[in-house]
Amino acid sequence: MTTPKGLVAKKIGMTRMVGKDGQLIAVTLLQVENQKVTKVLTKERDGYDAYQVGFKETKEKNLAKPDVARVRKANVKESFTQFKEFRTEVPVAVELGTQLTTELLNGVTAVDVTGLTKGRGFTGSVKRWNTNVGRWSHGSRFHRSPGSLGTRTTPGRVFKGKPVPGHYGVEQVTIQNLSVVDVDKENSLIALSGAVPGHRNGYLFIKPSIKA
Repeated sequence: MTTPKGLVAKKIGMTRMVGKDGQLIAVTLLQVENQKVTKVLTKERDGYDAYQVGFKETKEKNLAKPDVARVRKANVKESFTQFKEFRTEVPVAVELGTQLTTELLNGVTAVDVTGLTKGRGFTGSVKRWNTNVGRWSHGSRFHRSPGSLGTRTTPGRVFKGKPVPGHYGVEQVTIQNLSVVDVDKENSLIALSGAVPGHRNGYLFIKPSIKA
């Protein structure tokens, strides 16, 4: 049996803090809001061990009746609109309705942060995939275009994975091994070194680093 290790946090923004060596460190502040365990999954019943966390509260009238009944059955009075599963290698020793706080990070020095990157709209292949540009000399007609995509009968199609223009951003990305600079338990704040994916007020999923 194990205890929950992952939790959900909201990105507030970035600032600076003084490290142990007296140097300024760029940190990202995360706010841990009200969140509770709404479901416990087991390998015998569901095929894998995990626990589900409900977060982002709203009014009960904004939820469908089946969702309200499911949340109330889990001994949760709040009306959560979003849920996140955290898988574990062994069964989780936690009761339904347990509130998760920054106490989960006691003794944790580094974490892995998962979130959605910022949306950048429709972009070209150079900005989206960092492909090479063509010559900028006089008479060149190839500057930032993607180039040949699949001419003639062979292959007669565009290969999968070809770096072409398209929607850039809004992808799930995990930043590994971010150092935990400080944890303010009174205000439910976490300070992590460096940057994390996503925009301000976006939700992130934090777990102890697998590399630490």
